[in-house]
Amino acid sequence: MPVPNTLIKMINKNAQVESFQIAKVQNAISRCIMDVENAASWEAQERAFKYADMVKENAYNNFYNIDFLAQFFSRVIKSFDKNEREIRINRVEFASRFTTLLLLHFVSEKKIQRLTDKNSPELTDFIGTVFAKYFTDKTLLHEVSTLFVKKVILKSQEGLTDSDYFPTRDYIQDQIETTLKDIGEVMIAEGFMIFREGKKKIMQNEISKAQFTHNGIHKERVRQTLTWNIQHECDTVFGLNDWIIGRNGKSFKELMKLSDQRFYNDIASVVTKIVGRKNEIKVVIIAGPSCSNKTTTTTIIEKELEKNGLKLKQLNIDDYFYNLSEHPKDEFGDYDYEMPEAIDIPLLNENLKDLISGKTIKRPKYNFKTGMRDGYTDFKVGKDEIILIDCLHGLFQKLTASVPSRNKFKIYTESANMLRSSDSSYTMWTDIRLLKRMIRDSLYRAYEAKKTLEHWFYVRKGELKHIIPYVYSVDAVLNSGLPYELPILKAVLKDKLPDKKYLNELLAQGRLDAYIRGIRLLSLLDTVLEYPQIEDVDRFSPIREFIGGSGYEIAHNE
Repeated sequence: MPVPNTLIKMINKNAQVESFQIAKVQNAISRCIMDVENAASWEAQERAFKYADMVKENAYNNFYNIDFLAQFFSRVIKSFDKNEREIRINRVEFASRFTTLLLLHFVSEKKIQRLTDKNSPELTDFIGTVFAKYFTDKTLLHEVSTLFVKKVILKSQEGLTDSDYFPTRDYIQDQIETTLKDIGEVMIAEGFMIFREGKKKIMQNEISKAQFTHNGIHKERVRQTLTWNIQHECDTVFGLNDWIIGRNGKSFKELMKLSDQRFYNDIASVVTKIVGRKNEIKVVIIAGPSCSNKTTTTTIIEKELEKNGLKLKQLNIDDYFYNLSEHPKDEFGDYDYEMPEAIDIPLLNENLKDLISGKTIKRPKYNFKTGMRDGYTDFKVGKDEIILIDCLHGLFQKLTASVPSRNKFKIYTESANMLRSSDSSYTMWTDIRLLKRMIRDSLYRAYEAKKTLEHWFYVRKGELKHIIPYVYSVDAVLNSGLPYELPILKAVLKDKLPDKKYLNELLAQGRLDAYIRGIRLLSLLDTVLEYPQIEDVDRFSPIREFIGGSGYEIAHNE
């Protein structure tokens, strides 16, 4: 079958080959634009038509265009260390597609059905020609060509399937996400990711239709937070600044006190629910996106439960990571710890089942330096103890499938303060969490804020796929976002923020995701007054988890 010169067919969700319908791409993008931006239907459709054409072009190039992929792949190969080049190439996800594409073009040109080692010389010349314009180093060109000769012959012997000839539905959806991000429509791309993952989880029976969220927002919790902020006149940047300068007798210290009390009251209501079900709850799960104050929230809940005769006993999910050799990898061949599939879910479920029945288990111990388990230790849950799972992916249904729903209490925490910026749009929660992550990384992990900004794309991807879609499947939602935190974060971080010169370098490199987030952060912080009196922040405030000086034991800032 000759390689097509445009995108004509695809494989649908039922694994059947059908015509590629650009109208479906247009409708999906249009729906997300209206959902995320509340845009008019006509505007959303006009933009969606334009973006869908870009998606189609990118999908074709990344699936069929051998010259396009050769240029991209050669650039990636050059970035690999010489000593691990072959290993990295074999791990990279798109190496598989490039191998298939080389085979398709070669057999189409040479009219050969099945390759053997006898075809190696001719195949070597063909692959060398494909790569020639992108490699000036002839030794490297020969090395890469030789490697792909082996891969192409092996692929030929394995045989081709429909998915080798036509892109799948998932592939097209991946291209929608990537294209939207590449043109700077990050919010629309994230909206599409949440919608896509939510629909997928419904199909997999991980959530019900009633638990599906189009945009990752828990409306009732947002309404409660916004109402509180309006009542306390801190729902806008200008109102917040009034508290800082003390206008009309306001005191920022008083706002901090009131905000902390609201947070403690919310936790108290959650604790009351747990105590009310203490005879049936065996596992408490606390989950949420990065830097949503999970550690402080967990600590407070633990202390409050102890007052009621209950104790949380943490089962560290990190110890259940697979050995590195069995680890899932991202599209660049790097090990991905952000995926729930990185966890030995069968073993975890077996252990949970045994613990609930009163047995002692052999809990694994994972060594991050070696990427392997170091052995096992005895672990048992006492009579008045409840298993605690404090984990990014705690809401992933398969993670605790062996535990009946009635025996689980699931808590979702998010830094979800409602604050309107100077242009009347609401600040993005992910931006506030990014600021917290920058502080944590720079203060306690010797990691520059600009590197955190560059990496946030990967963090956000994991959140959108594996955490946020579960927001309506929990027993309680906690908002750890505090109205007063932005002026504090600005004061702590102001000398560490990436400057506009660096952001312009990101733009020149085509790194739009990091550039857009960086510009948005600087614009937001420009309108907010800082509050440099950090000593006024209570020792037991949730924000101390990041700025240091917490009255609770926080592992990363002790």
